[in-house]
Amino acid sequence: MCALKVKRLAFLTIVLTYFLIVFGGYVASSESGMGCGPEWPLCNGLVIPILEGDTLIEFAHRVIGAALGIMTAMLYFSIQKSNPVRELDKVSKVLMVLLIIQILLGAAVVWMDLPAVVVSVHLIVAMLFLAALIWIWRNADEQRSLAVFGKDNSLQNKFNGLLIVTLLTLFLGAYIKHESFGLSCGWLECANGFMPVSIPAMVQTGHRILAGVVAFYIFILTYLSFKNKWEAGLQNRLMAASLLVLIQIIIGILTIISYIEISWAVIHLAFGTVLFAIVFEAGVFVSRLSRVITPGKITRNQKYFG
Repeated sequence: MCALKVKRLAFLTIVLTYFLIVFGGYVASSESGMGCGPEWPLCNGLVIPILEGDTLIEFAHRVIGAALGIMTAMLYFSIQKSNPVRELDKVSKVLMVLLIIQILLGAAVVWMDLPAVVVSVHLIVAMLFLAALIWIWRNADEQRSLAVFGKDNSLQNKFNGLLIVTLLTLFLGAYIKHESFGLSCGWLECANGFMPVSIPAMVQTGHRILAGVVAFYIFILTYLSFKNKWEAGLQNRLMAASLLVLIQIIIGILTIISYIEISWAVIHLAFGTVLFAIVFEAGVFVSRLSRVITPGKITRNQKYFG
């Protein structure tokens, strides 16, 4: 029963985290990040400021963040109360550390007047926080640590590599947004050519190259999942990721064509976050399938991925 409670609470926290990430994108796109002035935790010198314009948007973001902090603490104590397995206990502690780091980064972003690098790191920590929540959600029903007598890590390593490239792509995307490099290139070319000639254009091109690597990586894994007859659940996840990649390409083009209209910029972040979440959850799914329950028996990894 405790495991079910943890699982439900983890899922609700995932939903709120996703909403906060996307709303944070709206705060950035609407240039409301300094709506409370260079102050934290106060807002324009007040606990509850006059709620209008940019102040309303930024203060709402802070309130949602505070609610997320409370839910995360509830999740952590629920895990501790349920006598968690060692891995779950570890990840719950990592989750709390990420929460503290995120709070400090949020304060630094305001105090330092929205520096692009710090804001971008703020987003990446949010993604890692989301990943930790997904791991807890998918593993909360484990009643004990499973002994691992051997496993094939090759596919898991592929997903780990994909996650790293995805995080780098998100980091560059956030950096481009906050440095206002988004229109350094057209949707197809830069400065009437395909080779970037300025630093902003190079950064923008780097983001596109990384996005292309992510797309190619996902398409290849999806192809291999059907060719090698991997488990149906993994095939479905990779198909969903492939579809999201195609949608992201279209949204990216529309974002540039619309001169980075707020709605398209926020949608681009929203779909990018979902893509990251699906890829990470697929990696967790692979990890669970790879476990060996009994020595001498065929591994799930061999059964589904061999």
